[in-house]
Amino acid sequence: MALSRRGLLVGLPLVLADRSRAEAAPPVQIYAAMTFRPALEVVLAAYRDAGGAAIAVYAPTPGLIRQLTGGAPADILLTADPVWMDEAVRQALVQPETRANLIANDLVLAGPPGSRVAGTITRDFALEALLDGGRLALSDPDHDPAGRYAKQSLRVLGFWERVEPRIAMAESAPAAVVLVDQGEVRAAVCFKTDLHRDELAVLVGTFPSASHAPIVYPVALERDARNPRADEALAFLRNPDSLRLFASFGYLAPG
Repeated sequence: MALSRRGLLVGLPLVLADRSRAEAAPPVQIYAAMTFRPALEVVLAAYRDAGGAAIAVYAPTPGLIRQLTGGAPADILLTADPVWMDEAVRQALVQPETRANLIANDLVLAGPPGSRVAGTITRDFALEALLDGGRLALSDPDHDPAGRYAKQSLRVLGFWERVEPRIAMAESAPAAVVLVDQGEVRAAVCFKTDLHRDELAVLVGTFPSASHAPIVYPVALERDARNPRADEALAFLRNPDSLRLFASFGYLAPG
């Protein structure tokens, strides 16, 4: 049974300042990758209900880095890839001592309705039988984290060379799932969260975490974070109740 937002908020720690103070202070600005929007908006609604004030600015992570380099006013950065947080640290755009992995994800194989569920994808998985002469969708390994993880895992498991001629490149992992939904491909490699609320694609199996780099999403305070409640907002993002809200969208706790 689906929980109401009121039900999800039961037990939130009352560690925030009073509501009148929150209304007087400017909202904390969180620069976040587009992929987090559905889940993060729910978490920020919980923050507001608890007396906080925060807004998110969404864009692809490279665009967020460019904005911060240009002096955009942000308090918190949430990236879709550790590599980009590494770049933010290199450019001194964030406070490195505040960096932490907020949430994590699984890399999965999605197929059309009726696909046989495998659990964990191993070297013995009959991927070519699933494709049945059709194509496998994934995002570009040279430009998108999901594609990079997909290529790593397919190589480690011994599939890459065999399926490379049958790969259909998608703009993103969610776009790869759409290709499955539309019947244009037989399967897609994506994140588990990309299947949230998708009514057509089936989660066929999960790629072993050891077959690719860790899929974690780092968060950190921006170098010149001026909002006095930025620390509080960052702590709220990381508290157990917020992590449960993220988990309702398929995200995992880091580590």
